[in-house]
Amino acid sequence: MISPRGFQPQWRPLPSARVRPPVYDRHMTRRSTSPITLVKRQQAEWAARRGTTMDPAHALYTAKLADNLFVPLSAKTRQNFEQGSGDELALKMRALHSSSALAVNVFEHWRQRAEFSALTRALGLAQPIVGLRFEEQFKNGLPGIPPNLDVVLDLADGSIVAIESKFLEPYSAHAHGFKEKYFENPDELWAGSGFANCQALAGRLQSGETAFRWLNAEQLLKHIVGLAKSAKKPWSLWYLWYAVPGEATEHHAAEVAELAQIMAADGIGFRSMTYQELFAGLKSEAEVGDAEYVRYLAERYFDAARTDVVY
Repeated sequence: MISPRGFQPQWRPLPSARVRPPVYDRHMTRRSTSPITLVKRQQAEWAARRGTTMDPAHALYTAKLADNLFVPLSAKTRQNFEQGSGDELALKMRALHSSSALAVNVFEHWRQRAEFSALTRALGLAQPIVGLRFEEQFKNGLPGIPPNLDVVLDLADGSIVAIESKFLEPYSAHAHGFKEKYFENPDELWAGSGFANCQALAGRLQSGETAFRWLNAEQLLKHIVGLAKSAKKPWSLWYLWYAVPGEATEHHAAEVAELAQIMAADGIGFRSMTYQELFAGLKSEAEVGDAEYVRYLAERYFDAARTDVVY
């Protein structure tokens, strides 16, 4: 096991940022309209503008997977998803609001180009990206299937950046607590890897003493177990998420900051970034050959009239 203790997170400091909720003025006809409804409506409008053929049996799902992606999946990426446990290719990735489709639409372009310099700079990484893969699993030593990490970046110095990606999941209900197997180890799962503060948080989450409404902290803690036990190289954990209209974005960000403090106390390299911030960096760093890719992302997810990221 290689612990991240003493490992310097591989990113350059970026200017401090405050993410304001995206602006959906022409859609916000009722204050009670949920951010999920608004974003799904935006995705439906995008598909309608493009004349996308939709699945008549499933609302807001495209008829073909390729219709929901900027570029078709490469053979390696398809294999990544087939080997993962999320069963994304069967139906899920055809949803206009699919988080796996969002991750693929943002990252697959660079994997197929096999040239990551613009992505490296947009992420603020100090080390160049040399490889990228999806749906990676890190064995945690427990029975059952370990959770999938959405994107894993290989860096030139041999370290990795493991990314948990979210689209609309934070703004809907999620399960709280852990399966009992996470507490059957007498050596204590997180503390056994040197993460006493994470162990204490896991205990509070399990007992119900602590709960995060917006952030699935349990999932991130599970990833730490897998990375600590089987990454076999220096690692950092990133949380990449989509900011939505309304106060939910502010509340979500506050919970992420709270978790980040706990992880920092354990010496874990953890970073949070919104997709809006990443897109701003990609738009700035992209080259002429990336123009169609940037335009696709802007029109679909990051229309300037609807996104407000203040640096």
